[in-house]
Amino acid sequence: MPNQPPSRRVWLALRGFGPLVLVAIGLFVVPTLVVWLLGGGTFRWIYVLIGLVVGIALIGGGGLILGWAMGRIKR
Repeated sequence: MPNQPPSRRVWLALRGFGPLVLVAIGLFVVPTLVVWLLGGGTFRWIYVLIGLVVGIALIGGGGLILGWAMGRIKR
């Protein structure tokens, strides 16, 4: 692998890192937009804060569920 051109290494890094970034952005943007649509009116900073809290709760809940499932695996 050390003989690969730099553009190939950048492409491999983006292939691995890009989807993670998109999922992280989605977990924060989608709840923010849903809160804004449910609240109606002009877009305010409170919607961003609520969306961030919901996104953090989704990540935390997913981590708890994953940890629980990994703990149930029999060796």
